[in-house]
Amino acid sequence: MTTYYNGGRTAKANDPMYRTGKKLKTVASKLSIDISEATDGDVYVIAEGLTANSRIHRIMAPGGIEAFDAAADNDIGFYYMKDGALTAADADILVDGVDLTTATPCLDLLSKNTSLNRYSSVGDLLSLNSDSIYTEVYLCLTINTKETTTDKTIDLDIVIEESTIG
Repeated sequence: MTTYYNGGRTAKANDPMYRTGKKLKTVASKLSIDISEATDGDVYVIAEGLTANSRIHRIMAPGGIEAFDAAADNDIGFYYMKDGALTAADADILVDGVDLTTATPCLDLLSKNTSLNRYSSVGDLLSLNSDSIYTEVYLCLTINTKETTTDKTIDLDIVIEESTIG
């Protein structure tokens, strides 16, 4: 009999996430998109209060997403607050250019990014260090192509792995 371990345990043997799990929290985010007010490039905050040690585990659309008429370039990434305004740290690092013009069943939006290292923390993805200007990170959806005919609602569950160390 051969014993097999998960890949993360071998790559990061001292990280307890790969041995005993981590603390997960789910942020329910319901976005109402009013087409009379929407413009290209609108940014919707879907989770806030993230730290450099947080990790985005899943971005689920549990009820699926109904089709948009013209929303073929949508991004999910990180922002921070600067002088009272959201500023992009990397607006499309998690999901870049997802097409919402076709109705999608329940899915994990992170699966749209095949090159993403899903084991990386927010700090690793953004190359943050202790001197970073980011004290609180926001997870945002940017709709780069406005919906053109009817109001939409996007219902997301963002599963975040919280740091269990200081």
